[in-house]
Amino acid sequence: MKLKIITVLLTISIIFSGCISQSAKNTGIKEETTDLKQEVTVPVGDRELFLDPLLGTSTSWHTRPLIFDTLLVSDREGIHPALASSVERTEDGKTWILHLLEGVKFHDGTPFDAYTASYSLNKSFGDSASRYGLTVESIEVIDNYTLNVTLGKPFGPFLDEVAAAWIVCPNCYDSDGEFKEAIGTGAFILENYSREEITLRANPDYWGGAPKIQKVIVKAIPDASTQVIAFEAGELDVIGADISGIGLSDVKRLGEDPRFEIYTRPDAQIDIIGFNVESEYFSDKKIREAVNYGIDRQELVDSVLEGYGIPAVGPIGYDDSIPWTNTEIEGYAYDPETAAELLKEAGWEDQDGDGIVEKDGKPFEINLIDANTRPYYRAMTEVIQAQLSKIGIKVNIRVLESGAYQTALKEKDFDMATIPNYGKRETDPYPYLFMFFCSKGTYPIMNNETFDGLYFRSLSTVDPEQREALYDQMQEVIMDECVCAFLMHPVKVGTAKKEFKNFELRHGFDGFIPFKKAYFSEE
Repeated sequence: MKLKIITVLLTISIIFSGCISQSAKNTGIKEETTDLKQEVTVPVGDRELFLDPLLGTSTSWHTRPLIFDTLLVSDREGIHPALASSVERTEDGKTWILHLLEGVKFHDGTPFDAYTASYSLNKSFGDSASRYGLTVESIEVIDNYTLNVTLGKPFGPFLDEVAAAWIVCPNCYDSDGEFKEAIGTGAFILENYSREEITLRANPDYWGGAPKIQKVIVKAIPDASTQVIAFEAGELDVIGADISGIGLSDVKRLGEDPRFEIYTRPDAQIDIIGFNVESEYFSDKKIREAVNYGIDRQELVDSVLEGYGIPAVGPIGYDDSIPWTNTEIEGYAYDPETAAELLKEAGWEDQDGDGIVEKDGKPFEINLIDANTRPYYRAMTEVIQAQLSKIGIKVNIRVLESGAYQTALKEKDFDMATIPNYGKRETDPYPYLFMFFCSKGTYPIMNNETFDGLYFRSLSTVDPEQREALYDQMQEVIMDECVCAFLMHPVKVGTAKKEFKNFELRHGFDGFIPFKKAYFSEE
């Protein structure tokens, strides 16, 4: 039987935005006329720097967009061409054909072609297969610039997995598969490397157009206040471009300095407090709803984020600017009176006048665990502690080391817990939904057969409109179960020297914008 081949259209809303030629060519914009040195020094909030793009830690997230490219690029507008110029698939969604750019070379002169792309995809897809059910039966080289990927079963977010697969030169790894050198096709070439500092130089032959910035220096500076001091002293050109961001207490002061420009970007990341629905307190849905009504999200944004945030509504986004958001969801307004009524209905009242509600003589006293994964989380949990005390709930905050925190999440050793942003990105949020809301996830706070069924149906559905309908239903189930409190979406904040132009921030987990179009100018 002949399978129908469907061309994946270059459209904004469904798959691709824009178009790209079949052959790579330099489309760089003419350099600005300026005497300023085109070198940028930027810090990251890590103690050590690593270069392996396949290393799943933040220490490699920051640098990989500078050195390496992907076949596709995924953002809130959709999925766009990069080293792959076009995509086709069979009607059943099991076979995908990737057409690649011609004439691209890795930094060491090795040609980029279907063989090197196949090598990279094979290295990247293994982890996804184990986590989300992506089954790759074969990656076949049709010709030098065409790949045929056959899946064991349809996988709806397949192109998102392709967009997450960094294309590496086989010479990056030794015969034992150990990473030895960073060689990509990206806009910048590795010049010097240490665990504390990386120096990159511009790739004059970059397929997407030579960058204007000629040198990038990346420094490991884990302390945010040290970054700010170095920035004000002129030793750094940009701060806040990495996942760590900068202390919000410094933002207003830096914004008042005429030497600097503040940059902000609404983000898909979300701060969450999860409930242990197996605990004696939160097994009752009325209690979970009461806590949601007892939290003032706008106060959290104003007092904790200095206004640089957006109150959360539901599991994914606050409006349709965040893809896959169910905009019909209304969320929880701050309503302490309703919270008190729900507590009373559940049998909790303040019977001795001490401000804490009791039931059968036992006070409502719970633990909230946190791993201090973000600089503002301590302040956030303290504000929540104060807000819930107003409705008669006493909250004890336990700050744990990362390992102990993850163990506590898995073993349900908590009443409430801050939930990290693992897998929460601007594009398809299936990793995040799996990790926390699917019963088979890594840190599941929910066990709901209806949700699980919808989730796994969405994975095997390739039609975007059908997948969106399934995602809407999943969000409704999460809200109905009320297994957590969605708090706020922090706005990404950074600052740069006034003369640093065309700088923009990326989504929190995507590392640096590759500075492909940035430059220094006095104009």
